[in-house]
Amino acid sequence: MNSYTSHVSQDSLLRQAVLNTSQSVELLREAVSNSVDADAKNIDIQLTNAGGEMWNVVIQDDGNGMEDKHMRAFFNAGDSVKDFPQTSIGEKGLGSKTSFVAKEILVESRRHTNQTVLLVGKMYDPMSELTAGKMPTYTVEEDPGGHTPGISSKGTRITLMGVHLTSFNGKKTTDGKDIADRVLHYLRSMCATGTVKNRHGQHAHVMSTVANVGVIPWVTVEVVTAGGTVTLGPAPGTFQVPPVDLMPTGGPVTEGIAQNSKKFCDVYDFSRSKTISVQGSSLTVHYDGTVIIAGEHVRAEMLQYELMQGWTQKSQMGIHFCKDFIPLRNEASLSRELLGGEYYFEYKAFLNCQSFQLNADRNVITNEESDEVAWIKADFLASVWPNIQARAKAYKDMKDAEDAAIEAVRRTKQAADLKAGYSTSSNVAVTKPGASLAFVKQPRKEADVSHLLAMMVQSGDWKAELSPIERFGQYIDASTDVLVEDASGKVLLLEIESQLFNLFRHRHPMNSYDLVVVWSLGGMSSGTSHTAPWGTNSSMVPVVLNQNAMGGWELKWGTHTRRVIVLEDIL
Repeated sequence: MNSYTSHVSQDSLLRQAVLNTSQSVELLREAVSNSVDADAKNIDIQLTNAGGEMWNVVIQDDGNGMEDKHMRAFFNAGDSVKDFPQTSIGEKGLGSKTSFVAKEILVESRRHTNQTVLLVGKMYDPMSELTAGKMPTYTVEEDPGGHTPGISSKGTRITLMGVHLTSFNGKKTTDGKDIADRVLHYLRSMCATGTVKNRHGQHAHVMSTVANVGVIPWVTVEVVTAGGTVTLGPAPGTFQVPPVDLMPTGGPVTEGIAQNSKKFCDVYDFSRSKTISVQGSSLTVHYDGTVIIAGEHVRAEMLQYELMQGWTQKSQMGIHFCKDFIPLRNEASLSRELLGGEYYFEYKAFLNCQSFQLNADRNVITNEESDEVAWIKADFLASVWPNIQARAKAYKDMKDAEDAAIEAVRRTKQAADLKAGYSTSSNVAVTKPGASLAFVKQPRKEADVSHLLAMMVQSGDWKAELSPIERFGQYIDASTDVLVEDASGKVLLLEIESQLFNLFRHRHPMNSYDLVVVWSLGGMSSGTSHTAPWGTNSSMVPVVLNQNAMGGWELKWGTHTRRVIVLEDIL
C-alpha cells in the first residue's frame, strides 16, 4: 500500500477564486468591506475610463490602515488578518483577491498608530502569472524612495490599473452620471457601507457580531470619462429606505380615478431569536430584517439604479438573505416561499442572520439545509409574515378599490360604445325567398358564428345548404368548437372561425374536425394554399382551398378533404 499527500494546485484554485464573481463591480464590494472592517468613516471611489471597458479604479478610506501583516494578508491567498476578528466581515482571506483582475495593483497605507510610515505594496499582472501556472509575486516596502505618496494620513488607498468592467450594477453604459448613480446605489444597497444595518444596531446580538454596525461611512463616487467628471457625495452609505406614506395622494389618474396606491409605502422592522438544538448542542439563532411594502411608483424609484439590462421590477423585489447585513442576490423561489407566492414583488425584504455560512465569494449560503436555516424559514412564516400581511392590507385594499373603480368606468364606457357602434355595424342580409332569421348583425368573432349557425339550423330554412348538419349539439371550446348531429344522429366535429384564414393562423390540426364553418373566406380564394398540422405526428402539410362546380368550398391535402361551409355565401 502506498500513502500519498493530497496535492493542491494553488495557482488554479486562486485563479478560480479571482474569477468567481457574478458581476465585475463586485470588486468594490470586497474593497469597501475591508474599509468597514478597518473602521473607516469616509470612503472615496474613483473610476477613470482608460478606453472601452477598461478602467482604472481607486478606493481610498480613512480607516485604521495596515501594518506589514495586513498588507501581506491582502496579497496572500487564504490569509485574513483583522483588527476585530470576532466581528469582521472577511473570514476566508479570498475577498480582496477579486482585485487580482487588475493589470497593476498599488496599495498605500498608513497605520493609525504610526501615521508617519507609508507602507506600499505592489503586484503586476497577477492573472497572467496564474494563467501561466505560477503564483503571483508582490513587494512590500516602507517609505520607498522616489514614490509620491497618494495618502497623507491614516487609512488605505488601493489603485487598480487596467480593470475590465463590463457593466455597472447590471447595466452596460458609458454615461458618467448613470455609472456614478448605479455605483453609489450598489455601495448603499449591496455592500457593507450601506443596507439596512443602521435600523438594527441597537440589538446586543447585532452589536457583538456585526462589524462597526453603528458606523455609517460617508461615500463619494467620482467617475471620469471622455465626457467629463461626475462626482456624487459625500453621501451616507445607508440604503435609501423610502419614507412611509400610508395615505398617499397625488397618484397618477386613470379613467378619472387617482391611483394613489402606486405611491403607498410602509416599512416594517423585525427581530427574532430562539435557542434550538443542533446536533445535540444548544444554539441561539438570531435574525433581523426590514420589509418595505411598496406601490409601483415607490418600487420604480427604489430600483431605478439596480435593474439589470432587460429585467423588470419583479426581478429585484422579494427577499434578500444577508450576512453582516450584506445582501445576497434575491431568488424568486425563496421569495415565493416566504412572501405569499406570485405577489412577492410588492415587497423588498432584507433578512440578516450571522448563522448563515457563505461560500468564498459570499454569493451562496452553504448551510441552507441546516436546522438553523430551517427554523428561520418556519419562524418567518409563522411569526413575521402574518404581521407583514396585516400591514399590507391597507395597500391591497386601496389598490383593489382603485382597480375596481377604474374597471367600472371602463365597462360603463364600453357599454356606451357598444350601443353607439351597434347602429353602424353591418346587418346580416337574408336573400333566400321565404326564409327569415332573428339574427341582425354580421359576426365578428367565433361565438357570433356559432350562434348564427345554431339559429340557421333551428329555423330549418337552410337544411340543404347546411347538410349534413341536422341538429346543433354543444359549443365546447376545446380541441374543436362545436358538436352537431347529422340526420342519423352521428356526431360531427365542427371547427368555427370568423374568417377562414384564422384556421391556419391558429394551426388547428386537420384531423381534429369533420367540417369547417366560417362567416367569410377573409380574402382567401380558390387555389390559395397554406400549411397546417396533419397526422399523429402533426407534421406540416400544404392545404389548398378549392371551389367545386356547384360553388361549394373544400380544403384538400393529398387525398383528404374537408368541407368548408361559408355562411355569408349561403345567406
